[in-house]
Amino acid sequence: MAGESWVGGILDWGGNLLSEYSTNAPDTVRWVLNRGFDAVRWGTRHLPNRRKLPSGQTASRIALESVTRALDDFGDAVVTSIWLPSEPFLALGTNPVCAEALAGFVAAAKSEAGFAAEAEACGIPPTYCSYHRVLLGMAASNVLESPRMLASCSVACDANNLTFKALSRYWGTPHFYVDVPYETDEASIRYVADQLREMTHQAEEVFGRRLDEEALRACVDRTNRTLDNLQRALPLRRGRYLASDMGLEMQEALAEHLWLGTPDTLAMSEQQLDDFAHADSYQGLNLVWAHTPPFFLDSLKRLLNQSQEAQIVASDMLYDQVLPEGRAFGADQPFESMAERLVRCCFNGPADRRAARLLELARATAADGAVVFCHWGCKETAGAAQLISSTLEEAGFPTLVLDGDGCDRSNDMEGQMSTRLTAFLEMLRARRAELAAEGAGHGQAR
Repeated sequence: MAGESWVGGILDWGGNLLSEYSTNAPDTVRWVLNRGFDAVRWGTRHLPNRRKLPSGQTASRIALESVTRALDDFGDAVVTSIWLPSEPFLALGTNPVCAEALAGFVAAAKSEAGFAAEAEACGIPPTYCSYHRVLLGMAASNVLESPRMLASCSVACDANNLTFKALSRYWGTPHFYVDVPYETDEASIRYVADQLREMTHQAEEVFGRRLDEEALRACVDRTNRTLDNLQRALPLRRGRYLASDMGLEMQEALAEHLWLGTPDTLAMSEQQLDDFAHADSYQGLNLVWAHTPPFFLDSLKRLLNQSQEAQIVASDMLYDQVLPEGRAFGADQPFESMAERLVRCCFNGPADRRAARLLELARATAADGAVVFCHWGCKETAGAAQLISSTLEEAGFPTLVLDGDGCDRSNDMEGQMSTRLTAFLEMLRARRAELAAEGAGHGQAR
């Protein structure tokens, strides 16, 4: 049996118990969570899920290691927002970790309910983003000790503007905030680059280390090569069995954000090129996915996880930083290169940028349709959903707007979500059959 499955059961078994004792015995809960995550990390190294392609197995390992390394020495970690470039922190030898990673791992352990309730008891509204609510609850219950530094940016989650300020006050931890303009011109890039330099100087002071600029340039060079590989891999996803699942989508996204610029992530992107080029052909439905998936819902897993009926072929969380038109700044100007990627991220600025990226993904992969997942409390996605849907529909890609929660089970109406997704997939199959019949008819007429 795959390591991820049986050691993951360790966390499943104790999840409710951990939630119950998160405030009364935070040290014990912290120890149990860390040991459970260590067991899962061991599994990804030594007993990987053979149902996944080799690059998928690597993505699972990277995601586990990026989070568990931070948790192993959280007092020497930096908590970031997922879109903030991580290369300066990696080059300094510290471990970046984000709200989505921490809360997602807690959700995998079925322990999110207690932490969400703890945050609400402190005055955080239940309508707040669940990822951030769980992170705040972990801090308020003292299951998370204070890290050395907090760093966030304005892309794209409005919770970033509130959560990090609150955590900085609670922990007494220095916080650096990067303001990202909507404009994608050179002035904006240089403005953000200067802020990233200032952030790095603050990190040097906080961690008591000097940045090796050559190490940073090497890191950014690996980043650019990794993102170029992602772009090259995109058309290879078309009509191929990717052995994907909803959890893997998040694991790849975490690898391509928290550990972007590492040799491991570059190797993963190179492995993807080989995996996809030699993957089996796929006759099932291909879906482009917007935002985070509810990876823990069994009924949706049966529809999408390593399925011959339907698969997620690409997501905007993974392809948000890819620059198809090329880049103006290379690794020889590392701060400008990181800033350009952040400014031109499809989540930054008006929603039509994100819609355009999803349309590009749909066309490149010949997707049958798209799912826009409106995660609980994410005003950015909820506000963009209809624009994204209409953009894709007008281009010929049927789109389902699905409301749910990618972190907190209590906010998911699983039966309704499963019914709607099942009906959508049935509609896509019928549509594909109609298009095939029309094509055959035209062929006979000629």
